[in-house]
Amino acid sequence: MKRSEELTVYKNMLEEQEDYLTAYNEIPYGLLRDESPDNKQIVIDEVNRICKYYNIYRRGKSFTVEGTNGDYIPAQLKYKMAYSLINKEARFLFAEQPDILVKPKGDLAKSTDESRQALTVMNDLVKTILSKNSFEDILIKGARDCFIGKRVAGVVNFNEIDGVTITFVKSTHFLFETKPGNPNVLSKFVCFVVITDSMSLADRRVMKKKYTLEEDDRTNKYNVYLEEDIYDGAGRHIENLTPKQKILLDFIPAFVIINDGLTGECLGESEIELLSDFEKWYSKLANADSDAERKSMNPTKYLVDMESNSTKGLSTAAGALWDLGSDQNLESPNVKVGMLESQMNYYKALDTSLNRIKTAGYELVDMPNITLETMQGAITSGKALKAIYWPLIVRCKEKMKVWGPALSKMVDIIIEGAIVYPNCVKRYTDDAIVKYPYEVSVVQNTPLPEDEIEEKTTDLAEIESQTMSRKTYMQKWRGLTDDQVMDELNQIALERQILEDSSFNNGLNGDNSAINKYTRDDFMAAGVNAINKDGTQNADSQSDMQNIGQQGSNEASQSQLSSLSAGKPKAVQNQIERLNGVQVSSLIRILSEYRSGILSRAQAVSLITSMGLTEKFADSLLDEEDKKAK
Repeated sequence: MKRSEELTVYKNMLEEQEDYLTAYNEIPYGLLRDESPDNKQIVIDEVNRICKYYNIYRRGKSFTVEGTNGDYIPAQLKYKMAYSLINKEARFLFAEQPDILVKPKGDLAKSTDESRQALTVMNDLVKTILSKNSFEDILIKGARDCFIGKRVAGVVNFNEIDGVTITFVKSTHFLFETKPGNPNVLSKFVCFVVITDSMSLADRRVMKKKYTLEEDDRTNKYNVYLEEDIYDGAGRHIENLTPKQKILLDFIPAFVIINDGLTGECLGESEIELLSDFEKWYSKLANADSDAERKSMNPTKYLVDMESNSTKGLSTAAGALWDLGSDQNLESPNVKVGMLESQMNYYKALDTSLNRIKTAGYELVDMPNITLETMQGAITSGKALKAIYWPLIVRCKEKMKVWGPALSKMVDIIIEGAIVYPNCVKRYTDDAIVKYPYEVSVVQNTPLPEDEIEEKTTDLAEIESQTMSRKTYMQKWRGLTDDQVMDELNQIALERQILEDSSFNNGLNGDNSAINKYTRDDFMAAGVNAINKDGTQNADSQSDMQNIGQQGSNEASQSQLSSLSAGKPKAVQNQIERLNGVQVSSLIRILSEYRSGILSRAQAVSLITSMGLTEKFADSLLDEEDKKAK
C-alpha cells in the first residue's frame, strides 16, 4: 500500500474516533461508570459502538480509495444510503400517527353512562396531552434513534408547573435494569439530559434523573424513588435538585423500546450495522467511476516523430493551427498526431454492480427500490402500491409488536399519573379522572393511498345486507357526529315518506304546469306537488286547473281542510283552499312532525316552500302551531 493510501486509512480511523470524544464530552463517562459499577467496561464499549453508528448516519460510511498512486486527488463523496433508508422507514412507520384509543375492558354490553363518560374523559385527556407535546414529531425522531442506536427510551414527567411532558431519550443518554425474572418491569432507570451546552466543561450542565424500584420489607410491596442531580461537563457534582424521595406511582414512569434482536438480547440491534458495508462499497465503486471519468473526460493528445521545439506551447483553443515539424534527425520519420479517448466500455457492468449493491441493501430492510424510471408504465392504484410495499408493511407490523405495547404503556402512565397527580392535568381537562377498567388500542396507519371507491362499494353492500348500519357509514365516510347522523336519518325518512304519499302524482302544480323554479324532472324525482310561488294560477290553463282542482277536492276530505284552516287568517285560508288533496295531506304531516319535534323550524319551512308556497305563508302556519303549543 502506498504511503498516501496509508495516510487516508489512518485519517478515516480518526474521523470514526472523533464522535467518541464528543459523546464523552456531552455525557461525562464517569457518570456512566458510576451507575454501572459491575459492568462499566461493557457499557463504555457499547456507547462507543453506538456513537460510531451515529457518525455513519450523519456523515456516511468511510471508505479507502485505491490506485491513486499519489498523482491526483480522489473523489470522496459518501452516498448516505443508511441515512436515506432509516429516514424512509421511520416516515413509513409513523408519518401517519397511530390511532391510540382508550376502550372499555371486557364486555361492551356491561358499559354504563358513567363508564362511557369516564372513558371519554380519558380519551380527551390523552389526545390533548399528546397534542401539546407535539407527539407526531417526537415519535418519528424517536423511531430514527431506535433504528440507529438499537433502542430508545420514553419518559413521562409530571410537574404542576410544566404539566405532563413526554420525552424520548436516545441510547447513549440512558441506562436501565429490569426486575429479575421479569424483563418487562424496570427496576432501575437513569437518564441524562444536557440542560446547558457549552464548549467549556466547567460551564456545561448535565441533569441526572434516576428512578429505582425498591421492595418494602414490611409490606412486601414495591415503591419507586426519584433522585435528581446536576453535574458539570467534567462529571463534578454541582447541585442536588431533588433529594431521594418516594413518588406516588408504584412503577417507574418510563418504557424502553428494543429494536429487533433475538431471544435474550436486551440491547437490540442497529440497522446502521446492517447497511454500512453496502453503503461503503456503493460509495467506493461510484467514486472510482467518478475518478475514471474525470481523468479521461479530456482526451490525451500524442505526437510521433515531431521536432520537440515545434510542439512547445501548442494551443488547445477552438480552430487553433499547429505548425509542426518532423524530427530531422530521423532518416524516415513516421509522423503522427492523434488523441486517446476512453470508450467507457465498463459502464454497463458497473451499473449492474451498483444496482445489485443498492438493491441488496434495500432488501435487507424490506424497502422497495423504486424510482420514477422503474414506475413508468406501471399500474399505480392503491392495490398495486400496497403489493409493492407489502414487505415493508409486514416489517412495520413486526416493529409494532414492540412499539404498540410501549405506546400502550405510555398511555397507562399518563392515566395513572393523572389520577395520583390531579393538579398536573388541570390545564388539560376540567373533569376528574375516574379510574375504570380499560384497555389501550394502538393501530398503525400506513401512508399509502386507499381505493376509497371500492371500499365504499363494499360498505354499501354490507348496508344492503344489514351487516353495517347507516350511522356507521356516515361517521366513517362523512365524519358526522351522532346528532348530525340522527338529523340526516330523520331527513331521509321524511323525504321517503313524502315520496310515498305523493307517488301517484305526476309532479305538476295544481294548475297542471311545471313546478316553480325547478324543472319538471327535478320535482318528479322529489315527489312533491306545488302551486305558483305567489299562490296564483296560470290563466292559460284554467280549464285543466278546474279538472285537477276538482280531483284534488275529491281526494282531500272536508275534515282535513277545516282542521288545517281553522283559526288561520283569511289570506292563509285562501292559499290552503287552493291546495289539492295530496298537498293538504303532506302539509298536515309536516305540521304534525313539527309539533312532535321531529322537524326543526328550518326544515319545516324548507319543505313547505318546496311545495310552491311562500315563506311568509310557511312562517304564519308555524307561528300558529307555536301558539297552540303554548
